[in-house]
Amino acid sequence: MLNRLGTLSGRFCTLCALCFCCVIFIQNLLRLSIGQLPAVLVGLLLGCLVLFACKKLLRPFRGFASALFLARFALALFFILWLNSQPVQDFDTMYSAALQLARGSREYLDNIYFFNWAYQSAFVAYEALVIALFGDSLLPLQLLNAVYLAGTNVLVYLTAKRFLPEKAAMTAGILYAIYPAPLFLAGVLTNQHLSVFLLYSALYLLLGKDLTPLRALGAGTIMALGNAMRPIGVILMLASLLWLLIRAAHRADLRTALHGIYVAVSYFAVGAALSGLIIVTGINPEGLSNNQPMWKFVVGLNQDSSGCWNRTDYETYLSLPTDQAHETMTEEVKNRLSVGPVALADLALRKSAVMWAGNEDLYWGFGHLEQEVPAITFPITLSWNSIQLLLGSLDKGIYLLAFALALVGLLLRLRRPEQCGRSLLLVLLLCGYYAVHLIVEVQSRYRYFLMPCVFLLAGIAVTRLLPEKDHSPLDP
Repeated sequence: MLNRLGTLSGRFCTLCALCFCCVIFIQNLLRLSIGQLPAVLVGLLLGCLVLFACKKLLRPFRGFASALFLARFALALFFILWLNSQPVQDFDTMYSAALQLARGSREYLDNIYFFNWAYQSAFVAYEALVIALFGDSLLPLQLLNAVYLAGTNVLVYLTAKRFLPEKAAMTAGILYAIYPAPLFLAGVLTNQHLSVFLLYSALYLLLGKDLTPLRALGAGTIMALGNAMRPIGVILMLASLLWLLIRAAHRADLRTALHGIYVAVSYFAVGAALSGLIIVTGINPEGLSNNQPMWKFVVGLNQDSSGCWNRTDYETYLSLPTDQAHETMTEEVKNRLSVGPVALADLALRKSAVMWAGNEDLYWGFGHLEQEVPAITFPITLSWNSIQLLLGSLDKGIYLLAFALALVGLLLRLRRPEQCGRSLLLVLLLCGYYAVHLIVEVQSRYRYFLMPCVFLLAGIAVTRLLPEKDHSPLDP
């Protein structure tokens, strides 16, 4: 009975992920404009050529992970040096706070930002440590971004090896290496780079051949560190718990369920310890708390803004005294949920289109540049604005290929009798992350976290392109 329940649960989750991917893929096709279509097709063709070259030419070799790291690092370094991105908005606020902290000042605590969003203090402390060691230049922080970008790429390959044949895993790693969206943020002082690297490190630990209590504790610890950098680790933690429970039911194995407890205990214990450390060291007396937890929901349920940040909500709710804001926003969330299922479903579809079908928002890396000033003068003259439009469209072509392959991979997974293998964790992560962003604030930059997961699922489809002996995933 439990075995069948585990299988049915895995199949249901895969079907949900398949539906979400279908919605994303269709919305992307519907939002393509005639003007951007040629560049999108070029990006798609480039991805297909790389895929074909991998099929024909790729051979496993010992130094592949190092080569992949160096290639992605070099690409990130190019964008860092080319764009010379400057901190803006929240990233500027955190960098300024880090400069003060590195010099022993706590003036940044006078900014209400660090009361409302005290959880940002961990990333500020990280930046302050780098500044204290290497000076207040942006370059050391940006070079570390490049390291995390390259490290995440290697993790895509190594994680794929956990459940795919070697050549398919290498191909998944190469496809992610040519995915340009994270590179546009390489010089941006966003907490996403470090957080994504840490969280996928935890996922890699969990997907080992034989999960041990020590590895489960380690995975929970790393998740907590990733969550401290950017508070999305809880989604991976919950996906991991559900995955381990489904596997425990499928195998009728109590030890597998206990591993989930180890993950949760270490996650919450380390998270609490980090928050306490932030308080004890005087970095922020609020620790890593979120003192405006309803803000993301207020924005995410705004029908007029399709769940995006908007000045009306900002001026209405964050201008209130802090002791009134939470209660007022809670009431507003209830009001916005009361509009009925049809309006909420329509909002969910619009939010999905904004987050998953829009072009990458290049403002964060390119916004400091004069948009009409020529960026390239040879062989043709292109302004920075034209470069952004071109890069966004090329990115969309590779993005579409990734989701097309992920769709095929999920279909292949759905057809197999084994539904509780390692790739089920990826399925659950996709479902959880997509579902959460049907409720909270959305912007295209937030999809960064899920894209390595999409390329890992795409790797299942890649197995169909390999020689016959390599067709079957090891543990899909």
